[in-house]
Amino acid sequence: MKLGRFVLTVVVIISFSLNILFYSVGRTRKLPLSNRTSDNWNSRNLRGNLTEQKFDTAAEFPVNHPNVCRGDVDLVVVVCSGLGNFKAREHVRKSWGLYSKQEIYKTQLVFLVGTGDKANLEQVLQENRVHGDIIVGNFIDTYRNLTLKSISVLKWMSSFCGNAKYGLKADDDVFVNIPNLISAMSSKRQTMEKFIIGSKQIGAKPIQDKNSKWYTPKEDFGEREYPPYVSGTAYAFTIPAAKALYRVTGRVKAFWLEDIYITGLCARAAGIPRYDHAGFTFQRRKPTGCAFRRHISGHYVTGEQMVKIYNELLQSDLKCD
Repeated sequence: MKLGRFVLTVVVIISFSLNILFYSVGRTRKLPLSNRTSDNWNSRNLRGNLTEQKFDTAAEFPVNHPNVCRGDVDLVVVVCSGLGNFKAREHVRKSWGLYSKQEIYKTQLVFLVGTGDKANLEQVLQENRVHGDIIVGNFIDTYRNLTLKSISVLKWMSSFCGNAKYGLKADDDVFVNIPNLISAMSSKRQTMEKFIIGSKQIGAKPIQDKNSKWYTPKEDFGEREYPPYVSGTAYAFTIPAAKALYRVTGRVKAFWLEDIYITGLCARAAGIPRYDHAGFTFQRRKPTGCAFRRHISGHYVTGEQMVKIYNELLQSDLKCD
């Protein structure tokens, strides 16, 4: 049995290596991909439409669970996690991820990571053997590749969860009150088929300061303002909206800020409305059950705080001011 597991690990790692090699020298020849998939990858590498730049291979999932959404599923959650964020994923599983274990919510939850160094990949394979909830996309897992990760979310949901009603994309340092989210989505879905909800941002402008983490040269984004978008920390959408968003990624000029690209540029191109919901925030909330009882999401939540918040929300006699 141990020998079999060892052989399986070696085979999968070799598969990762071959996929990455193919990604660098295969059909996607319009950009210097060896730079595009490194830690130095920048927005200049994302010019043009994305059809020939990524999903020859990035749409494939070397580690996948294609049957997750079989059956009666209302909500599918994809938590975008860093390859080495083992503790963060475990804390999600022990807190708000447990909503997916309760049949009443008809929710499925998976984690999406990219590829990277072999040591982390081996640990991820073992983690997936234990929990069976990790999807690996064929892109290098770096901050500058978050757009590829978010497009992978749309691709995966469109391909394997077409029967679900709603999708949620969330970061692994976000707490999500799933019952409140389902209630909000159900209410909005009564009046329209395609929409996105989250913490909506209006009037944001490209940052021209070269010292900023979010520096955007005019040549990469020529408009004076970004279109309205919702914060990428957590946002929800209907599955028909996910399919429409994914379809337009092939023709919308690429941009490395994933929330602006997906929920701003692509949503605009697809004609999908974005709605602000006070239950979402990209900021920190007080880490208590009371703070989340009437809300949906909060950012910058530590693992210990997630568990505390979830346990307090389970208390039927929770008293709040």
